[in-house]
Amino acid sequence: MSTQTLSTFDRLKAVLVELGIEAEEIVPEAQLRADLDIDSAELVETVASLVGGQAPDGKALKNVRTVAQLVEFLDGRI
Repeated sequence: MSTQTLSTFDRLKAVLVELGIEAEEIVPEAQLRADLDIDSAELVETVASLVGGQAPDGKALKNVRTVAQLVEFLDGRI
């Protein structure tokens, strides 16, 4: 399946699984830091890998707390 046909959530989930997060833990309501233990640097790297290598300003991600919010953020950048 081409990455073009995958949803943003599916693409994000694949990247997070590569970071060692269990797939079943990656649900829209999961808290990135509290539930998935993703730190700020990992969050920036994850976003950069999904938007073609352009690292976002860390401040832009300050209010992104859940997987669903991260998907919304990515949909606005991809």
